[in-house]
Amino acid sequence: MEKIIRRYSAYFPRWCQAFGDHEPDPVGEARAVEWLVGADSVGVIVLPEIRYRLMHELLGENHPEIEFQRRSIRLNRHHYDEVEVLGHPGYAALRELLLGSEEAHMFLAYHLIYPPGTRIIAVSRKPPLGLLYKEMAPLTVSVFE
Repeated sequence: MEKIIRRYSAYFPRWCQAFGDHEPDPVGEARAVEWLVGADSVGVIVLPEIRYRLMHELLGENHPEIEFQRRSIRLNRHHYDEVEVLGHPGYAALRELLLGSEEAHMFLAYHLIYPPGTRIIAVSRKPPLGLLYKEMAPLTVSVFE
């Protein structure tokens, strides 16, 4: 199933809205990926060396090809199937959000409980604040049951 994710970038670099209430990942800091699951959104915090590549691929000008399988992701030519990350309930929540939403929105966010400069790649059922973000070209993703 193909889904459209509307993407947003901040008008001013490093400006973000807060992610909002969520369940912290109890062992997230010990892994390369930390999942945040909220009522209407799912976020991911990744290590700085991975974050730059993901942000460039997902929120850059190019249109990446993304496929979400039950236990793997393909981002362009890179295939990720690390069970420790993709078997996590946060990944399942992201797939469910994509499968169960008419529209999804992707943007960078932050939260006060994480160290300064931490950015969260957020996917939400609701768009971000129009005062902080401008819409970019949408992203088409394939989500498989």
